[in-house]
Amino acid sequence: MLGAMENHKDASGRAGVGSYFRRHEVSLTNSYWQIMQLVPGSQNGQFFAWVVVEGIMLKVPITVPKVFYLNSKATISENFPGRRVIIDEDQFRRESKKLAALLADPEIEGIYERKIPLEFNAILQLGCVCKVDKTAKKRNAQDGWRLSELHMKTTTECAYLEQAIPFFYLYHSICEGRAIYAAYFSSSGAVFVVVVNPYHESESISPYILEKYFREACQALSIEPPTRNGISFKASLYFFIVNYVEHVKDAEKNLQRAISEHRHEHQGPILAVIECPNTQMMKSGIQALEDFPCVSIPSNARDNDYQLLVWQQTAAKIGMQRCSASSQWLSERISLSRYAHVPLGNFQSDWLLYTADVFYSRALRDQQQVLWISDDGVPDLGGIGEEDTCFADEVCQPVITYPGAYRKVSVELKIHNLAVDALLKSNQINEMEGGALLGFDQDVHSGNEQCGFDEANASAAAFRVMKQLIQRCLADAVSSGNVFADAILQHLYRWLCSPQSKLHDPTLHRILHKVMQKVFALLLAEFRKLGATIIFADFSKVIIDTGKYDISAAKAYCDSLLKALQSRELFEWIELEPIHFWHSLLFMDQYNHGGILAESHENSQEKSEVDIVSNWNIAQYLPEKIQDHFVLIVSEFLHTPWKYAQEQAANRKSSLDGSLCTPSITITAAENFEAHIVQYLKGQISSYFTEKLLGIVRDIVLHMKGLNGSGKVGQQSVHNVPHKGDAALEFIKHVCTVLALDHSIQHDVLVLRKNLLKYVHVKEFAPEAEFHDPCPSFILPNVICSYCNDCRDLDLCRDSALLADEWCCAVPQCGQPYDLEVMENALLQIVRQRERLYHLQDLVCCRCRQVKAAHLAEQCGCAGSFKCKEDVSEFRSKMQIFLNIAIRKKFQLLQECTSWILQIN
Repeated sequence: MLGAMENHKDASGRAGVGSYFRRHEVSLTNSYWQIMQLVPGSQNGQFFAWVVVEGIMLKVPITVPKVFYLNSKATISENFPGRRVIIDEDQFRRESKKLAALLADPEIEGIYERKIPLEFNAILQLGCVCKVDKTAKKRNAQDGWRLSELHMKTTTECAYLEQAIPFFYLYHSICEGRAIYAAYFSSSGAVFVVVVNPYHESESISPYILEKYFREACQALSIEPPTRNGISFKASLYFFIVNYVEHVKDAEKNLQRAISEHRHEHQGPILAVIECPNTQMMKSGIQALEDFPCVSIPSNARDNDYQLLVWQQTAAKIGMQRCSASSQWLSERISLSRYAHVPLGNFQSDWLLYTADVFYSRALRDQQQVLWISDDGVPDLGGIGEEDTCFADEVCQPVITYPGAYRKVSVELKIHNLAVDALLKSNQINEMEGGALLGFDQDVHSGNEQCGFDEANASAAAFRVMKQLIQRCLADAVSSGNVFADAILQHLYRWLCSPQSKLHDPTLHRILHKVMQKVFALLLAEFRKLGATIIFADFSKVIIDTGKYDISAAKAYCDSLLKALQSRELFEWIELEPIHFWHSLLFMDQYNHGGILAESHENSQEKSEVDIVSNWNIAQYLPEKIQDHFVLIVSEFLHTPWKYAQEQAANRKSSLDGSLCTPSITITAAENFEAHIVQYLKGQISSYFTEKLLGIVRDIVLHMKGLNGSGKVGQQSVHNVPHKGDAALEFIKHVCTVLALDHSIQHDVLVLRKNLLKYVHVKEFAPEAEFHDPCPSFILPNVICSYCNDCRDLDLCRDSALLADEWCCAVPQCGQPYDLEVMENALLQIVRQRERLYHLQDLVCCRCRQVKAAHLAEQCGCAGSFKCKEDVSEFRSKMQIFLNIAIRKKFQLLQECTSWILQIN
């Protein structure tokens, strides 16, 4: 479509339409194009580019050919002449069967880049600014251009949307027939709202209320409200119009009319920004949107969850918040387009993954490498051997846990940029490992000198290109403070392991993961060298015991520790951020721990209230009446010795106040102080805790007998997990297991446990007296929010939010519900993969533990018998966890799959 319809007159004074079009032809040929969006046409291989040329918006046809690479040992086929084949999309689809047949030819090694979408290929070559080749013939704007006639220009050479482009923003939310539409026109500042009210509720919203919501939203975002002819919207309600209709179709007609009127009033380039649950349905309902380049904003599913009462007010308020934020969002997206060299309207919902894919694809092509782009998460390796990637083992995240009672100050440190550091330091790590991780440099050992195939060697070139790409992003983030480059660095690991990435390659993921494990292990070793005691560590955080009783001394030690680590060249790009300090920490694992939290601004001398954190997942599997007793006992077990230690330290300080010398403590005095605390705690176990626990157990037994006359547990917990056996016995097992975490008093706890078990008539070493984790679980890695792109690992059985059926993003300002279908598909893929690996597993010798090498041998060379590497009972228990998840969340496909596997075995 042509914008900016101006009047041009010929020599006779009449409007010269021909001269108007000739001007466009000259502009398209001589000036650079600012591409706002590339949209597919009705024919295969045909696209339309919305471009701005010299202030005029045009819709220009572009033909994009299909390009693929045929790697053949013999003479090239007549049907596909040349190793780099360029044909049109229609011919490619007609000849697809012949291509598939070629893969069976032993002379054909592979056919590459068949799965690259034409739109993506065009964006890689054009970017967001391009210019027509000088040798191309001048033509009418509607005659179309071939992709080869257009050349990419950088945004430093040619400006991209530097002048503010007028836009209108379209917002839509809907819930059970009720809906709200809001159109905000930036050039006039007008807001047009249509409320779909099929049930004729008496509630209504007025222009005054919309104006109030809009003004509040602008103030919250520090945005100046729009003006019209110098008059602020604060002084006039002319900008706000509200219409009521009964059906969605009527609302779409009203919006169609409003957009068309706005188009007639404001000529020139105009952009449509759409935020709705389904953009395609919105375009089909409002045909006027086809006349504009459209940019989609991801929609928050929470917007479509209306309240029963006052829903119009709530929906309108959210709509006005979204309208006011639209200009800011568009400005940021234009900045991203300039940096990524991607047309404004062609970003996918997860812009981070899309931008990283674009950067990596261009970098690979610059190095003359073919792309393995695919939309199904399985890399396109030429059509041969693709199924092999399905049998790759899962990449397991290392989790290191040292359960215990840590009575000195502990600190949790969040680990940032581990993947970036591992990638940039990969050569150093490889040298330390003697080339065992990444193989030898392909530039030195090339061609026939390779004596064997290894996935590290096969992917070395691609890994090297990725490293160079991240180095460029790092330079952009450090030197110019580019926020988009910084975001790509933060999400590097997520991009690499996400099947949603077009360039997802499990091999690259495994290689980087190996390097990350080595850097992680060296980091923990460095912590220990510097005197820290590791409590818990994984790729995202580490908890250490500082060895200090005083919080200020612990913080000073932590600062010096982080400075020392930062000075190490190997950990140059790793950032460690202190998150929490604890005066005392009782730690079983990351889902079962409690501690006395120390505030960052806390003055430990005078503090009346103590913040005790109790995060005990195992308590959820006790009857509700008993859970409070469990938490109380464990909290007292934390607080009592800490309070006593505080009192002793205060007494020591007061006794030294009259002394002129600086208070200090020797190693012997510190050991005596610790021994004194241990003796005090032992005394508390044998007296206070024994007496209190015996009383609680007695009450539990009497209470349960009163309920069902047997003492057996007949109720269920809040998580609908049935409790089997004696409630008092379960309480004893849970409490004593937690108290025994303090190794200095384990003997006293065992005596306490023995006395408590006697009360319920259970022998000390009886099988039923052993504690077992009541909640074996599975962690689903890299679950991504579709709205804010937050990435986290979810423990599907122990995460408190998931147990409360709140399967949504944990970021407070987001709250977007997770896509359960995507999660189920991810779990289903893991289950199928584990089943395949179980059936294809190795046999190992029971005696020497060597893998069976001979096919027909019944016994090992050491005369030992063979057994499966993974026992059937272990496999069944893993499958049972997936079955429990499927039943709980009603994942039907997952339930059918796991049920079938368990029945077969």
